[in-house]
Formats: sequence, structure tokens, C-alpha cells
Amino acid sequence: RALPAAPGLCPRRGCGEAAALRAMGFSEEQARRLLGLQPRLGPQRREAAAAQLLLLGLSAEAALGLLERSPGLLRMPTERLQDRAGELRRLGLDGGRAARRRGRGRGG
Repeated sequence: RALPAAPGLCPRRGCGEAAALRAMGFSEEQARRLLGLQPRLGPQRREAAAAQLLLLGLSAEAALGLLERSPGLLRMPTERLQDRAGELRRLGLDGGRAARRRGRGRGG
């Protein structure tokens, strides 16, 4: 059963992609920004990239920011992205720990 799409997100794009992004935890504005990245790519690419970043423990805003700064991640084959994310998880990297490390400052 599909989730209802957020108002205003479906004029020319499929409502399913916006609903899927919202179900992942992205706000309406974040979903809109994500939909604007690499618009020629299929929705599965955006959803897969976002999902892998969220699985690393990144917040929706941090995942979106990373995709905005590195749009090449969206063009990466899904399997390759999954492999790289899996390797980061095996090494113990997750978004929460990375954020805490950055928060310590440069002097400590």
C-alpha cells in the first residue's frame, strides 16, 4: 500500500518517489531538494543512495548534504555503493560516531 505523497511534490514527477523519500525520514523540503539532484537518473538510484547513507547512521539532512556535495554518488552503481557502505560499517564507522568525532574540535 503506497503512502500518500506530500502536497506540492508531484506536478511532473512520480508521487511514489517523493513518498518513499518521506517514508525514509526526509522532510518535504529535503525530498524536494533530493528530487532535484541528477533529475535524469531513475528514482531507484536516489532512493538506494539515500538508504545506504541513512543505514550508516547519518541524519536525513546530513545524507542530503553529502549527496548535494558529491552528486557522483547518485551515479555510482547501487551494488558498488552498497559494498562501500558495508565496508564502512565493518570498519565501525557510523554517522553518530563520526559526528561526535567532529564535535570534539581540532585541539583535542
